[in-house]
Amino acid sequence: MSEETFHFSTEVRVRLPETDAMGIVFHGNYFTFLEVGRVDYLRNLGLSEGVRPIKAFENVVVSAHLDFRSPARLDERLVIDVRTREIRRSSFTFAFRIRHKKTNKVVAEGYTTHCAVDDAMSPMPVPAEFREQIAQYEGWPSEG
Repeated sequence: MSEETFHFSTEVRVRLPETDAMGIVFHGNYFTFLEVGRVDYLRNLGLSEGVRPIKAFENVVVSAHLDFRSPARLDERLVIDVRTREIRRSSFTFAFRIRHKKTNKVVAEGYTTHCAVDDAMSPMPVPAEFREQIAQYEGWPSEG
């Protein structure tokens, strides 16, 4: 995944409750960092509103994957790089790279895939406006 181009990044500082007895970030807490990155990415694009990460429609996570490359420790600043990898009919995938701010060394790489859902929690098409805004930001060729 390292060859991917990321146009957005945000930062977090590792806090004490995110570490284990060895002072290293507990693996499950990296998924919280992905959530911070995703919400900041969407907020940056004006796609969020209030407590809704995506204001135009609901979505659920259907897949989440991380590969760990190096440890992160208490008080270290981490950079979370985020991009939308693809948008399909009803799903879309965000790619992430987490790296040490000070050394630029990769800590973890992964993705989350989300499904757009209607009020009955059934898959629905990803709205055209969302697709268009992401495509423009990511520099994808227009579909029209």
